[in-house]
Amino acid sequence: MPQTIPPSIDGLVLAAVAREVRAHAGAQFAGVQQPDPQAIVVALRGPRGFAHLYASIHPQTARVHLAPRPETAEPLAPFGQLLRSRLTHARLAGVTQPPFNRVLELRFDALEGPLTLIVEIMGRHSNAILTGGPIVVGALKVVTPQMSPRRPVLPGRPYAPPPADRPPPDGLDATAWQAVCDGPRPIWQQIASAVLGLGPVLAREVALRADVDPMTPALECRPAAGRLRAALADIASTAGAERFSPTAYEDRGRVVAFAAAPLRVYAHLSPRPAASMSDAIARYYRDRAGVGPVEERRRALQRTAQSAVAQRRRALEENRRLLAESAERDRYRVLGELLLAYASRAARRAKALVVPGHGDEGELTIPLDPALSAVENAQRYFHRYAKARAAARAVPDRIARLDAELAALREVLVHVATAESMDDLAAAETDLEHLNALRRRRRPRPERRPGPRRFRAPGGATIVVGRSGRENDHVTFHIAGPEDLWLHARGLAGAHVVLKSPGEPSEAMIRAAAEAAAYFSEGRDGGEIAVDYVARKHVRKPRGARPGTVTYSGERTVRVAPVRPAAPATERP
Repeated sequence: MPQTIPPSIDGLVLAAVAREVRAHAGAQFAGVQQPDPQAIVVALRGPRGFAHLYASIHPQTARVHLAPRPETAEPLAPFGQLLRSRLTHARLAGVTQPPFNRVLELRFDALEGPLTLIVEIMGRHSNAILTGGPIVVGALKVVTPQMSPRRPVLPGRPYAPPPADRPPPDGLDATAWQAVCDGPRPIWQQIASAVLGLGPVLAREVALRADVDPMTPALECRPAAGRLRAALADIASTAGAERFSPTAYEDRGRVVAFAAAPLRVYAHLSPRPAASMSDAIARYYRDRAGVGPVEERRRALQRTAQSAVAQRRRALEENRRLLAESAERDRYRVLGELLLAYASRAARRAKALVVPGHGDEGELTIPLDPALSAVENAQRYFHRYAKARAAARAVPDRIARLDAELAALREVLVHVATAESMDDLAAAETDLEHLNALRRRRRPRPERRPGPRRFRAPGGATIVVGRSGRENDHVTFHIAGPEDLWLHARGLAGAHVVLKSPGEPSEAMIRAAAEAAAYFSEGRDGGEIAVDYVARKHVRKPRGARPGTVTYSGERTVRVAPVRPAAPATERP
């Protein structure tokens, strides 16, 4: 399989993001958060609801796009505090991107006058800067003259845009293309270094669209210079005309690339149309962070839950054996009585004693422990009888409890596997604590919980998904109304899903909610599975049942493939 080139926020991708952010022009600044020291999230409130602009200047993951509201955040650093104080009551007046440049400018009308938040996506030189007119007010990363004599970024100094040392895609004429097609380097490297805002992905794409192998030495590509120029112009026209088709590319269910339009460079991957450019970027970085703190905690909780599952299964086997043995309890009593009656016939160190049986049973062979006397063997049989009789009373309840705990642990494993944040994992961790599978932590203060997942469904409906057993109860019996549809994967552990629709739910709404129920279940890695749905008023919680345990009746069933909803519902800042 061809190598997958990691995507980046190139000029085309950023143009698509700029259009999405521009749709929120006129929205009011509604706060700022910092998920980590190198990122800010600016909340905007407008007629379209809340939007959250995520900007990271991390050297390896620098990016800017719309994103869901962060579920966890650190205390605001000085730049976050500056944005909060200077942008209070400000409105987003406009959004611009210099042609094919990796710079996004958000102009705000603030109480003290115009302010501009500039996000520069340039690898290790990325930054987020607030300016008032030509003067820098503050920056997420202050750059001193010692750090960069060419371009310091300091409050009180004039703002200097990043140097444009290369022309944009429409700035290369035929003569310039002859210079590009020169030298031993691969043609894609020549294109990337000659044109502003391309990056490795689009540079390779230019070559592929010109029917040139991107690794071909540039000198050999002179006959294809015209085709290369036309391919680059076609890509540039996509940005100019805003003909974006945001696409997420998947490999074995994980998003491994994104693009603002379908690209040949990713032809070996599975393309999936994205709800927006921002959504494709967010999904990529969510899947890419598979070895971060969230994944580490996920693996630790999975090991804990799987160990608890194995322990419960062993206990179930033992108790079912005891229950089966308890059915033979009367036989143990009879064997003990016969041994006492015929103890004088038992030879010393005998392994068995043959005695007359009851009624038509004929002779009966009683196994003996040769190390014990006949009376001691009889006492052992009476002890087994007493134990079996006690088991007949206690074991069925114990088996029911273990079955319920096992079902709850399977559900926890689903919640852990589908967790997307530390808050999601914390909810599952609490379930493990209540199941005595994990030692309870001492919490000095209440932890904030963002609540269940919410997604948009067709027709303006909302899909609500629980993240833990207790949250499943909350979704089903507190968030859902009596007429809302309740959904669950049939016969599988998983989340409770509620479909809240403005009117009678359509087939498209039901299917979208069923796909979510399938995804947030044990069957998410398989093909089509059965999902039951029923009006919430027909769902009941048995008395004394564990969180997330319900019964229901009158259900209908639909078979769907597991699909994670792509679009989160509108959230509060």
